[in-house]
Amino acid sequence: MAKASNRIDGLRLRHLRVLELIDEHRSLRAVGQVLNRTQPAVSQMVKDLEYAFGVELVARSVRGVGLTPAGHVALERARSGLSSLDQLAAELKISPSPILRIGTNPALIFNLLPATLRILDAGNNAVRYRVSAGVVGDILRELWDGRIDCYVGRIDWNHIPKTVMPSLRHDPLTHTDLVLACSKNHPLAGRSDIDIAELADWPWLLPPAESNNRIALETELRNHGVILPQPMLELNAGPGSLLTLTHEMQVLTLTPRFMLESRLAVGEVVALNIPGFALPEIQVGFVTLAEYETMASVRNFRQALRQAAEALTGEYGRPCEPANRDPF
Repeated sequence: MAKASNRIDGLRLRHLRVLELIDEHRSLRAVGQVLNRTQPAVSQMVKDLEYAFGVELVARSVRGVGLTPAGHVALERARSGLSSLDQLAAELKISPSPILRIGTNPALIFNLLPATLRILDAGNNAVRYRVSAGVVGDILRELWDGRIDCYVGRIDWNHIPKTVMPSLRHDPLTHTDLVLACSKNHPLAGRSDIDIAELADWPWLLPPAESNNRIALETELRNHGVILPQPMLELNAGPGSLLTLTHEMQVLTLTPRFMLESRLAVGEVVALNIPGFALPEIQVGFVTLAEYETMASVRNFRQALRQAAEALTGEYGRPCEPANRDPF
């Protein structure tokens, strides 16, 4: 182990840049021009990398050069490190205060995230926070590319590359139901005898077809022999916009149950009671890269998330039961 460590200690930052440039330019000569190095010097840097890691990272052919499968894995990990260094350099130019870059889903901005920041007393501590909200897959790619430090939200493990999983650290936090909802003035509101087939007779307001929630809805309806009609309105926006429109229109929609308790919806948008119809729970978790989990700002944010998740209550004050916290 010490021998391998000594080999790696001999590497410099530009060695990792070489992998990125080879993947982009497919030519050692072009890489040399970018780095202001001769082609033999670039070749030696590749040899240094392969010697340090003990595996072939670059494949040569008559068409040029490219990364081997191991080279692609190395590049994925190197990118997060390079991005972290770029972020550190930018932070130090602006302020010595650290910035924690958080990725999340728009729905969590209404409850879990503000509760966490209150626990951290975000306005009075030395850490600053930068939050990016978006689609799960896009935000997770930002994590393993090193553009954010951690992610909190829904996680679809089926869409995470197997090569990335060993580098992730995960804490399950809590869960919430995914429910169908409508305005309190909708004809279906308050009924307890709704037949699933009736759902196809009403106009719908839904997120885009590729969203996890939309896919879950269409799957459950098909399981009951019902085909979802084309939505009257497809909304590529956060759940706050969706609930506002649902309140104002005679439409059906779907939302995490906790959103019905937000100030936007409370008492105005209600869950439908449909016997025999059940959508999957939404599991909410915290994820970071292994190399980030020792950062003080990440550790503190992680702990505050746990406290906030425990304090969240479900409908009618029932506690949301946190899932097993053991990281995988």
